[in-house]
Amino acid sequence: MTRPCKFFLLSLMICFTMIASVSAHEFVIKPVQMSVQPDQKVPFSVLSCHVFMVSEELEPGDQIDVSLINANTVTPIKLHPNPILLTHDGVAQCKKEGYAIIAGHRKGIIWTQTTQGWKQASKKGLRGVIASGKYEKFCKTLIKAGNADQGFDTIVKDKLEIVPITNPATAGINTEMEFKILYDGKPLSTAVYATYDGFSSNPNTYAYYTECNDQGIAKVKITHPGTWMVRVQKKLDQATEDYDTHIMRAVLVFEVK
Repeated sequence: MTRPCKFFLLSLMICFTMIASVSAHEFVIKPVQMSVQPDQKVPFSVLSCHVFMVSEELEPGDQIDVSLINANTVTPIKLHPNPILLTHDGVAQCKKEGYAIIAGHRKGIIWTQTTQGWKQASKKGLRGVIASGKYEKFCKTLIKAGNADQGFDTIVKDKLEIVPITNPATAGINTEMEFKILYDGKPLSTAVYATYDGFSSNPNTYAYYTECNDQGIAKVKITHPGTWMVRVQKKLDQATEDYDTHIMRAVLVFEVK
C-alpha cells in the first residue's frame, strides 16, 4: 500500500472515531425509584452519559422535552438544570395504577467537523468541512405504579422507539424479554444493545448485543436484576445543505426484579 493511501485510510479512521465520540453520549432518564405507589411523586434526572448511569455532560435545556404518560394522559414536566451533577431534574407524579412512562426527546443538534475543529453549527457557510451530522435522541423510562400489568407496551409515537412486548414485571433472570423496534411507526430491523446499572464502569460497554428479525422483534436475555437499558440507532444518509447524516438514538429504561 502506498504512503498516500495509508495516510488517507488513517485520516478516515480518525474522522470516524471523532464523529462517533460526538454522538456517543446516551440520553437517559433516571428516576429515584422505578416502582412506586399510585399518586406518588417520583424525582428523576435527565442524564447524558457514556457510563450507564453517570451523567458526564449537561444537555442544553432548551433542546429537551420531557412528559409523563400515565393512563393515556400526557403531562409535560418542567426541568431544572443541576450543574453540579450535570443533569436536568424534574418530578413525575404517577396518579393512576399501571405503568407510567417518562418520555424524553433531545432535539436534533448539528455538529460539524472542520479542519479547524468541531463546530456546533450547520456545515453551510463553514470552511474546511470534513463531516457533519444531526444528532437526535429519545428515551422512555417505565415506572411501575402499584400492581402494574398494563401500559408497559404503550406506543408514544417517537420517530425511533423501543416497545417492550414482555411485561418487565414478569421477566425472570436468565430468561429472554422481547422488544419491537419502530421507526416512523413501522418495524425496523437493526442492532440492539442492552446493559444494566452497575455492569461496567467502562464507557460505551454493554452486557448484551443482538439483532432484530425482519419484523423488528429483538430478544434480550436478562442476566441480572436491576435497572436495564436497551438502546438502538438509526442513521439516515440523506445529506441536506446543513448536514450529511441524521443519526437518531432511542433508549428504553426499565426494572427487572
